[in-house]
Amino acid sequence: MMVKLLNISKLLKHPLIILISVAIGVFIGLYNAPISAVFGVHSFARMISMPGQVYLFYLQMTVIPIIITAIASSIGKLLRSKTSQGLIKRMCLVFLVCIAVTTLAGMFIGIVGQPGGGLGEDTRALLTSLISSQSSEEVSGVLEISLSATADTASAVKSGLESFLTSLVPSNIFSALAFGSTMAVVFFSIVFGIAIGFVNDQSADMLIKLLSAIFEIFQKLVSASLYLLPFALICLMAGQIAQVGILIFMAMSKFIILYCAGTAVLFIVTTAIIWIRSGIANPLKVLVLLFEPIMLAFATRNSMATLPSAITCLDDKMSFDRTTVNLTLPLGVTLGRFGNVFYFAVAVFFVMQIYGMEPVPAQYATIFFGAILAGTATAGASGIVTLSVISIVLSPLNLPVEAVLVIFMAIDPVIDPFRTFLLVYGNMGATALIAEKRQTYGADTLFVIIRKNPDRKPVLYHDREGNLAGLEIELLREIALRLNKELLIQEGAPLEGVKTDIIGGGIIKTEDSPPGLMFSQSYGTITEHNVKMHLCLLISPFSTDSVKINEIIKKINAENFLKTKMETGKIRR
Repeated sequence: MMVKLLNISKLLKHPLIILISVAIGVFIGLYNAPISAVFGVHSFARMISMPGQVYLFYLQMTVIPIIITAIASSIGKLLRSKTSQGLIKRMCLVFLVCIAVTTLAGMFIGIVGQPGGGLGEDTRALLTSLISSQSSEEVSGVLEISLSATADTASAVKSGLESFLTSLVPSNIFSALAFGSTMAVVFFSIVFGIAIGFVNDQSADMLIKLLSAIFEIFQKLVSASLYLLPFALICLMAGQIAQVGILIFMAMSKFIILYCAGTAVLFIVTTAIIWIRSGIANPLKVLVLLFEPIMLAFATRNSMATLPSAITCLDDKMSFDRTTVNLTLPLGVTLGRFGNVFYFAVAVFFVMQIYGMEPVPAQYATIFFGAILAGTATAGASGIVTLSVISIVLSPLNLPVEAVLVIFMAIDPVIDPFRTFLLVYGNMGATALIAEKRQTYGADTLFVIIRKNPDRKPVLYHDREGNLAGLEIELLREIALRLNKELLIQEGAPLEGVKTDIIGGGIIKTEDSPPGLMFSQSYGTITEHNVKMHLCLLISPFSTDSVKINEIIKKINAENFLKTKMETGKIRR
């Protein structure tokens, strides 16, 4: 019975099943009218979209706890390990370069592709009809040109900038939590993490462990929900596709195709970065590992809902440094709005071209910095709310946004999944550039961490070349040899997330072993201050050879292996 359940769970997460679910959802959305007639309902796609929304709400439920625990615990750990300065510099550099490259790519698409140029009369008539039927203000003629920025546009710019700056500091953190104010929550998490990092007390360590445990619990909740992902995809995709009108899709097809083509190019580049940084030989395996967050980004159109899956992908599946991933990815998804920056860079050229305006050289800098500022100002916003911020870049160019905003709103169900995907995926690529790979090893390796310890000759010391030597190292070599494994030794404190086999370093056996570890058989004795103490190793619960290791140590003791090594002068006394 258990085997059958495991097979079903694997099947539900299989990429092919996910793709089939998406195809079913698209089919229902495209043929919503005849399917609704068969079932005798007003809109079948809208009816089944409700379970998909409930699934999305479930994912969103985990986001705020994950942001707080991931950022606060990660910053606390970094500050206490004295490595934060280098990481922060690397984060700033990588994000600035990546956002600049993304903006330039969007500008290139807008200049070369001409998304708003060469539109036929039929297309312009369709756009005019859409504006006339949906805009609250009457728009006469074919996209009437007004080259003066309106007061409403200026107000929108001011409002966007002010809300971006004032939303950083929450006046009431519980109110920010209740209303899901992401920027305020992120700021609180950063400040809270910094405070934890500067508290030199054992209680701070306990708090970091508690936050890490809460983070892992919510990761488990998300992981469990992914078994329902195929059904949720059908519901979500059906509802989204049913919203898109064919006519407006045809009218804006050039803009949509260019944006999607640019997204595809950035996808290829980002995948190459993640593949190279991951160290995985087969790029197809990288795509398989990345498949889950990609599909969630497209299906949910919510970057925060995709965040837990993206963290799991980089951390557990690709073995990037856990602390860096937990800090960088939530911050990046909040502030590194790659999808929106790219969108605004393409959209501003669409608006300029549709009004027949050619940018002068000085305006390119305005577009570049305006697109970055507008994209950053969307932090915490999603969907159609994002679109209004385009006024930040259009206003300095004396272009009105009111008329074309209706067009962007009409095609947003098509563009938004690509915008969300690029936001999430771009941040995964940036995080891969920032984070170091955790040390991993295969089943044919015995991985040992030697804790830093004062020299205890002849148990443990450094030879003239600076390499570890002594009785314990000889013992470990013999254990690896008898296990038929390669010995991998790393000197230093145990690293979080590294599944080691053994921890050594002249360890004295006491009555109680450290939490989660167990003492091995004693391999020798040492006398300090006239007290005889037993030497041993610490065996990790991740080791699959714990029983064999103890049996080998017993045999080594019976053979007087280490004593012979000392008598023959191979061990320094």
